Amino acid sequence: MNDQNTKSSKGAEIGAIAALVAVFVFIELQLGIFERTAETIAVAFPLAAKYGIALLTGGWIGLTVYSLKRRGDLRTEKLARTAAEERVKLHKIVDPVTGLPNRSGLGFVLNEQVRQETAGDYTLLGIEICNLDAVISVHGVAVAERLEISFADYLIAHCGRDDMLACGDRSTFYILTTGGTPDERSLRIDAIIETVSAFCDAGIQADHLKLQAYVHFAILDIGQTTPEKSAFKAADILRRLDFVLHNARAHGHKAVRSYSAEMEHALNRQALVESSLGNAIETGQIIPFFQPFIDLQTNSVTGLEVLARWNHPQEGAIPPGVFIPIAESTGVLRTLTLSILRQACEAAREWPYDIKLAVNISPTDLSDPVVMDRFVNILHETSIDPRRIEIEITENAFIEETAAISQAIVKLKEVGVSISIDDFGTGYSSLHHLRVLPFDKIKIDQSFIKDMDTNADSRAIVQSVIALGRSLGLPTTAEGIEAGGNLELLQELGCALGQGYLFAKALPADEVGPFLENYKKQTTQIAHVA
Repeated sequence: MNDQNTKSSKGAEIGAIAALVAVFVFIELQLGIFERTAETIAVAFPLAAKYGIALLTGGWIGLTVYSLKRRGDLRTEKLARTAAEERVKLHKIVDPVTGLPNRSGLGFVLNEQVRQETAGDYTLLGIEICNLDAVISVHGVAVAERLEISFADYLIAHCGRDDMLACGDRSTFYILTTGGTPDERSLRIDAIIETVSAFCDAGIQADHLKLQAYVHFAILDIGQTTPEKSAFKAADILRRLDFVLHNARAHGHKAVRSYSAEMEHALNRQALVESSLGNAIETGQIIPFFQPFIDLQTNSVTGLEVLARWNHPQEGAIPPGVFIPIAESTGVLRTLTLSILRQACEAAREWPYDIKLAVNISPTDLSDPVVMDRFVNILHETSIDPRRIEIEITENAFIEETAAISQAIVKLKEVGVSISIDDFGTGYSSLHHLRVLPFDKIKIDQSFIKDMDTNADSRAIVQSVIALGRSLGLPTTAEGIEAGGNLELLQELGCALGQGYLFAKALPADEVGPFLENYKKQTTQIAHVA
């Protein structure tokens, strides 16, 4: 098409020049303008009599040559501009690392199928490499890109001839399978999943390294998901697949999840949360609840963990596990964290001075100096002594941005804030961090606590963490205590603090004061009886 347009453009230029020459010739034959002009010049300038016609003719020829050259330059500029525009367009639909169509390119193809009314003949498979960030951290970007290229080459070699392969963000690959019945496409998808899993288990060559790729899979049958053409849009289909991938990610390496009606409901709820979250924070719909920490030796309340709770006007209670990740992905988590902190501090002014507040901070916010400055300012504005505040940092925070987080920890310690490492035993931190960073407490993840009375491995892990904390001079907190048998084991092992439904559920601010008074009375009565 471009060659045809170029030939047509050249033909138009030649025709225009020929027409211009014909006009000049016609004017001269009919009116003799050039001849009379030459005679006038000859009278005025005698020397010009000899060269007048030559000068006029040369001038006319020069003007024509200049016009032709200028048109050539303009054509060259136009071609260069067109080529640049084509490169920009190509960049918009092609992944720069693998050379495959990107998410936008895949969306274009999906929308084209809608126009042709063939959407029901497609199944979409999503594959995500979930450990690529770790590869980048250890080996660098270049090696990670080589891994992606090797992975893409393998998929190209094992996809069907009529299937479309694309590469999106976050190391996500898409395979659009075409034709056949849904069952036939399902068999092809299963075969791809099996061979890709085996390929990853064997290790992927990236330059001189052989690396493991941890993957999970999402399947979406487009025809069954959106049977009505009017409901089909590429953006909606890809959003659904992203939701399935997120679900698969939570189930670990080689997990396979397919889109279902239940997921459709969850996706609609997620959309509702995303659209109303900002207003909920601004209007104070999301409020702090408080779950007590209990000293396991004295049975006294030492502090409260601050937990966000949202009672939606239409949907009712929305779990933190739903709205916290959305707040983080949409960039409003820091606003939510600071709002909850301010409300918690204002409530805590009415409680005993020795009751501490434990607040969870995301790694992103912890490494942001602006957020941390606002954090400390709220303590001053609400007249809360920083020594009453304890920040809980998840163990996984140290996978990335370790230097920035370490600096933030040191600065917070300087103003008096305590630091606790949360969910210990489930992440990737090393003993090095416990040794060099000024932590004040270790919090053992509840997954080890809940079954420690029946699971010897969990009990051994809990015992080891408590012993580790004791050797480092760090008290340990056990979360998720729900059974009296677990409490007795923790007391025998020397765990310092406990938290869980056995003591109290999370309480709204107006119930904390009465709880503290009643718990103290009960503890005193038990002590007298003993």
